[in-house]
Amino acid sequence: MKLVITLLLVAFCFTSFAQTDPIVRNAVFKSFEEFKSNTPSIHPINLFLEQTGEDKYLLSYQDSAGNMKEYKESLWGFSDNENVYIKYNKHYARFMAIGKISVFKFFQESETKWSTSSSTTVVSTPVGTTITHNAPTPFRYKTKEKGEVSYILDMNTGKITTLKASAVKKLISNDAELSAEYNQLGEYNQERDKLAFLRKYNERNPM
Repeated sequence: MKLVITLLLVAFCFTSFAQTDPIVRNAVFKSFEEFKSNTPSIHPINLFLEQTGEDKYLLSYQDSAGNMKEYKESLWGFSDNENVYIKYNKHYARFMAIGKISVFKFFQESETKWSTSSSTTVVSTPVGTTITHNAPTPFRYKTKEKGEVSYILDMNTGKITTLKASAVKKLISNDAELSAEYNQLGEYNQERDKLAFLRKYNERNPM
């Protein structure tokens, strides 16, 4: 069954940070430069995301007459009335931090597989016992969660890299107090608190 989701995307279990950044909402950004300058090509626009399969999504919009149409033009990113999204490597991802250091992550998906099961029915009657082997029934089962990988967007150059603790150390190194606080953490806590410290950095060093 198709699931239609306005881009709140609660089903993906993200914590919202809506309206804490200056990015225009209900908009389409066709390039990184539009995003960087906060000047979307299309605004306002009501966007909807339809999940059509595992890790497959269809972006639609509502026209002036109230009709739903598939959005077929190219885009770099977009926003709904709460959150901001990027299309990277042909997949949609949501920003978790926007500022001098911006961070985004792909929607969490589960790897699933198809298998079959069969059953046996035993029926006792006055003339004896009948054993029936039913035809195999296909079923879908969850295996494991795909790895959670976050990415850093350099708001000066548009370059995208993987978010790692080593990258955080370099990115916040010009904030001596915050850098010292992060470096005092153990390796496990540095890995755990990567995003929290980048958000602190953005608050202390606004664009």
